[in-house]
Amino acid sequence: PLVFFLSDQRVNFSQKTLCHFSFFHSRNPFKGEVFHDYVHEDIYQGVKIDYRGKDVTRDNFVKVLKGDEKLAANKKKVLKSGPDDNVFIFYSGHGGVSFITLLEEEFMLLSLGHRHLTRMFVLLLRQLHAVELNGILAHMHSKKKYNKMVLYVGACFSGSLFRNILPRNVGIYVTTSAKENEKSWSIHCDDIDIDACLASEYAYAWISDSEYHDLKRRTLDQQYEEVKKRLADSHAMKYGEMAIGNLPVGKFQGHYNLPMQRNDGTILRNAVHRKPSLQAHLFSKSRRIMEATREQDQEAAWRKLRRAIQVREVAHHTPHLMALCKAGYMAQTLIDSVYNVCS
Repeated sequence: PLVFFLSDQRVNFSQKTLCHFSFFHSRNPFKGEVFHDYVHEDIYQGVKIDYRGKDVTRDNFVKVLKGDEKLAANKKKVLKSGPDDNVFIFYSGHGGVSFITLLEEEFMLLSLGHRHLTRMFVLLLRQLHAVELNGILAHMHSKKKYNKMVLYVGACFSGSLFRNILPRNVGIYVTTSAKENEKSWSIHCDDIDIDACLASEYAYAWISDSEYHDLKRRTLDQQYEEVKKRLADSHAMKYGEMAIGNLPVGKFQGHYNLPMQRNDGTILRNAVHRKPSLQAHLFSKSRRIMEATREQDQEAAWRKLRRAIQVREVAHHTPHLMALCKAGYMAQTLIDSVYNVCS
């Protein structure tokens, strides 16, 4: 997800992939709900999503940051910020060395041959590179699009987006979930009813910190130090203008001048069952193998695990697949080719 806060404005991005599986997956006993811990409180209840599915693209992300007039004319929310506004941006997703990813295009391939209907969803992700991201921030600074800006970035290798790139005098304060050479971690991966990790360790840490403290008194640096302590296998980092860290969190998250119902106190540290984010989806499939009581169930679980392991390699070829689709190749032709090679 991507979330922007600006005084009374808020823009929410949510990729359709999450919503699709949340609503329709046959193994999901909580269709339409989203949780981030074992309490199973629906954190999406009442949340208005401004960009979802195919609209959660790299280009739209950039346009929203720049306050694109065409998007606004189409009644889509964009950041209409000025020199007196504080801006908060939170990104949680996938990243690599010097880039993060956003959805570029989504399509479905259908085949009626080979004895049964085959349905395959293909997601084409597009990278936003560190130089591009910092260029956008420089543009916003030159156009006086903010007073102070805070970015929280949760992704593998997220420190590489800003280390030795982001200036220290442009009014921007950044914290990341990992150093430039580290993976991020997921938590709450041992839910009895759900075969998935429910949260990223970094996001859960800062969100729960905000929930447990008075945001008029809690400073950004205090929140950063708490998050830093709670990350067991990666290192939270901060970049940019360090003096901003002395400001209250409430200047960026939520409405500072409204009464806040907060309970100062120590955050409960329950067992969180950490897994590296890049491999988190494999552990639930491994668990299915161990839980299987029949031979056929165990074999089916093994097949699903092997396929999941192969997905990372196959994903490298999806841009070429998209190019063939755009060149006019029929979906049936592509699927038939895959069957001919692999069967």
